Amino acid sequence: MNWVGYDKIMKRLFLTIIIFLSIAQSVVAGYDVNQNCRTAWMLLMDLKIEEAKQILEKEIELNPENYYAYYLDQTCDAYTFVINSNDEKYEAFVENFERRREIMDNNDMDSPYYLACLAEMQLQVGVFSILKGSHLSGLRKSYSAYKNTYNNLDKFPDFKQSLKLDGFFNVAISNVPPFVKWAVSFFGVSANPDYGFDVLYSNYESQKNIQGINAEAALFIILTAKINKTPEMVYDFTTSLDTNISKTFVHSYFRSNVAYRTGKNEEALATLQQINIDEYPYVDIIYSYLMGKILLRKLDDNAGYYFSRYLDNIDKEEYVKEMNYNLVLVSLLKNNRLQYSEYCEIVRDEGKDINERDREALYDASLDYFPDINLVKARLLLDGGYFDKFEESIKSFESTNNELLAYDLEYYFLMGRFYAIHGNYNQVIVQFDKVLELGEEEDYYFASEAALRLGYIYQEMDNINLAKEYFEKSIKLYQSNFYEYIEDKAVKGLKKIKQ
Repeated sequence: MNWVGYDKIMKRLFLTIIIFLSIAQSVVAGYDVNQNCRTAWMLLMDLKIEEAKQILEKEIELNPENYYAYYLDQTCDAYTFVINSNDEKYEAFVENFERRREIMDNNDMDSPYYLACLAEMQLQVGVFSILKGSHLSGLRKSYSAYKNTYNNLDKFPDFKQSLKLDGFFNVAISNVPPFVKWAVSFFGVSANPDYGFDVLYSNYESQKNIQGINAEAALFIILTAKINKTPEMVYDFTTSLDTNISKTFVHSYFRSNVAYRTGKNEEALATLQQINIDEYPYVDIIYSYLMGKILLRKLDDNAGYYFSRYLDNIDKEEYVKEMNYNLVLVSLLKNNRLQYSEYCEIVRDEGKDINERDREALYDASLDYFPDINLVKARLLLDGGYFDKFEESIKSFESTNNELLAYDLEYYFLMGRFYAIHGNYNQVIVQFDKVLELGEEEDYYFASEAALRLGYIYQEMDNINLAKEYFEKSIKLYQSNFYEYIEDKAVKGLKKIKQ
């Protein structure tokens, strides 16, 4: 046989194998987490959403009964919605959910994926409905997701996707926002956040070698810690992830976010600057959001550019108050009193206060005094881990203090935080006691949070009785317009002591 004839035979054989594999794949029904789906997961983690959806479109065309592809397609849309959304996009998301469920419902119901995928899709719609103000509808969807998750775990106790949701629910239910807290008791759901994190870590470990799925399992741990307001507990986790996971946009971004939220501002900046945003069509808004906040802690004037860029491109109403308040802070750093007042009015009038960050901004924009610029600088620098510059700003304040009570409260509060970071507990107690002595009867958050932090200090010192006393005091001093994390953390601290 000559080489030309041999080459023709090999080409025909290769073509026959491809056709056979295509036919074999096309007859697969049910939930097939195949290579196309795993590749789509990885692209989604890299926020290359259109590329992920193109792969899923081809998968659905080739294998219309692979219901996992429909679930994953909705998850791509959910990521898009989280980044930027409006009422029109919300309506489209709900319509697409209903269309996909028409295809998926009552098909392959014996698969462990059936209820797991249904639950996660319901949870997505439920959360977005709550964010859009449809509280009752959103809560019903979320509760259906909860029930379907645990019904599935009754049938398939070791099924990974339901275990992921089990872990998430146990933490998230412990952190529901104030306006839906009633739903926890009304629906009779229970939660154990410590158990929830154990499940999430175990779930990740069991899937850490599965492309795409591993990145999403890791992300659930990080996002759940964010919901729990404990970013410090996942810092080491974010820095230890395998390169294939950590190099994706989502994990690079959240590694920067966790560093930012744990006082490692320079590390947060370096990590974020490594991302080439020109490669990602979806990221400009969230990149601007975090970059502006990082630069603000450096007292960098360029922060204002990123806040304005975010506001110019945002469709959703979440974080609008927060971003405008960050522009308030930029105006304070410039000592521009007129601009300060104008932006405070914008914070009060624009955006929604569904989001915790927005509610914090609303509190700060409604203060009954003009903030001291040196104290503003000191707080930002302390949050960022710039301790030498913090001390410089504190000294500047000490030399110019005009004896306004609110200034004294913030000064002692910041000094207490500074000493706590450096482990000088005796001085921590002295400073926070001054805050309580001066501010216990005042309409500011300082005393309530000082009591919370003293609870933590006494807990560290194994003085459980005093820890309990100060957690209780924090709750007693808390008012509904204060930063809500104060009450949340005090309640959790008290509950942990009682356990």
